[in-house]
Amino acid sequence: MIGRVILWLAVLWVPGLLWVQLANEAKWKKNIAVGVTMPLEGREDPVVQDLLRRYRTWVGRACGGSMAMGLVLALLPLSMGESLTLCMVWVDGMLAATALPFLHFNGRLRQEKQVRGWRRPAAAQERVVDLSALEGWGRELSPLHFLLPGLVSLAPVAGEWMAGAQVRGLVLLTFPLCVALFYCLYRWCFRRRAEVVDDNGARTQALTCLRLRYWQRTALCGAWLMGGMSLALWWGFYSPVAAGVVMAVLTVGAVAAMAAMELGLRRRQEELTADSGQGFYVDEDDKWLWGMFYYDPNDRKLVVNNRVGNNTTVNLARPAGKVLMGAVALLMAALPLLGLWLVEEERTPVCLTLTQTQLVAEHRGVVYAVERADIAGVELLAQRPEGMRRNVGTAMDTVLKGDWSAAAYKRMSVCLDPRQGPWLLITTQSGECYLLGDSAPGVAEALFQQLDGRT
Repeated sequence: MIGRVILWLAVLWVPGLLWVQLANEAKWKKNIAVGVTMPLEGREDPVVQDLLRRYRTWVGRACGGSMAMGLVLALLPLSMGESLTLCMVWVDGMLAATALPFLHFNGRLRQEKQVRGWRRPAAAQERVVDLSALEGWGRELSPLHFLLPGLVSLAPVAGEWMAGAQVRGLVLLTFPLCVALFYCLYRWCFRRRAEVVDDNGARTQALTCLRLRYWQRTALCGAWLMGGMSLALWWGFYSPVAAGVVMAVLTVGAVAAMAAMELGLRRRQEELTADSGQGFYVDEDDKWLWGMFYYDPNDRKLVVNNRVGNNTTVNLARPAGKVLMGAVALLMAALPLLGLWLVEEERTPVCLTLTQTQLVAEHRGVVYAVERADIAGVELLAQRPEGMRRNVGTAMDTVLKGDWSAAAYKRMSVCLDPRQGPWLLITTQSGECYLLGDSAPGVAEALFQQLDGRT
């Protein structure tokens, strides 16, 4: 029950965030709204303004309808695997439903632009490059600004490795690696091209410096988020509920901060280009498919800025861009398969068997085999050990397996059905500990009778 609540709480807020961002696309920034560039004359046209009003209405309905549907699905009494499958199908449907208004009205605005003669052919444009755009943009961050969150994120790794928990240390190592990635992305942002909107050099410099400042804040915020998440996950190994609350607070705070920075940058871009679009202005609509996807065979760059906001995208004209975008599309389409896999995990019983030489516990291809000659002790437990916590593995209503620990046991290999006790606690001559069970009643007791005094 708690897992399903957490699952839906993790995604039900997304339509609200999408509404804020997609509705913001209707505001003119750098002469662009809903992915279409227009001159000042077009931006003030009543037909164009009516299309933008209708676009906002459609976006509101799509996002509101998606959230309402998600709330209904969240209340269905399903298992965790079934809920995850339905949730992933809902996520894909929500993303498609909220993208449709953008695609539709992008096409309508392009059509209006073509009919009214506002389209600027590529041949009529000049590429304006202001090499002074980075001058005086602000103080560049020292690597020390990223070193501190990096050290914070490394502390849990060192703690787990010193305690001998190598696997948990490897899991936690992803956080300092992410801090390093944020620093590399911050350094990469200086290779971005200038934010050219028209032939106003001062405007180009202001827009370029503005994006650099916001990207600086974003990278630093991301680095500190990784440091905090590393500490929270480390805490979660010992106090899961409290750490879960901390991670939720960190996530909400990070999303709110990132959204505020994105909207803040968009607002400043809107203000700085309010009077642009008179005379010469940059029109790159032909390079942006449906206003969303960048495609320019003449651009050798793989990663480019989105035209508004602070995000980036890939150039689909490059082979690597096609591979990356295709991988993302396949990943999104395959999300429901994760739920189907979890359903099979839930429905497959845990099997415990005893051969002439081994005690074997098996679940969906995961096998724990203990040599009978190596068994030093066997106990039949009516209750699971106190303070059990998962290090690496699976924790569901129908199966627990993987590497676990408990108050009295530093490390246990676990494979059991938590609904069906009692369970066998096996200790080996080498000091290893196993907690094993079977989904069928009476199996553990029968095997205990065979093992007790005969190992």
